[in-house]
Amino acid sequence: MKFDHIALKSYDIDRSVSWYVENLNATIKYQDESWAVVETSGVKIAFVMPDKHPAHFSFEVTDSFISDRLQDKKFKTHRDGTSSCYIKDPDGNFIEFLKL
Repeated sequence: MKFDHIALKSYDIDRSVSWYVENLNATIKYQDESWAVVETSGVKIAFVMPDKHPAHFSFEVTDSFISDRLQDKKFKTHRDGTSSCYIKDPDGNFIEFLKL
């Protein structure tokens, strides 16, 4: 398991991306009207519309991790070919497990 990204909610994807590019020297990895990913200082930050995805942090996981710990979870396939599932920690924070 390794850290992949953090996802922050954004009410205006273009505005969020522009702010991170201008203020944190981020580079755009992907952007559309409902989702974007930038990278700065070696960290990927996704921007998600609150009605589409929860704010979360994400870990890339292997098949063995999935079979050992997430076998009862349903993974959803995304438009970029990855798949993931979300769980909540005891305080209600979302964690995404991402299979590339």
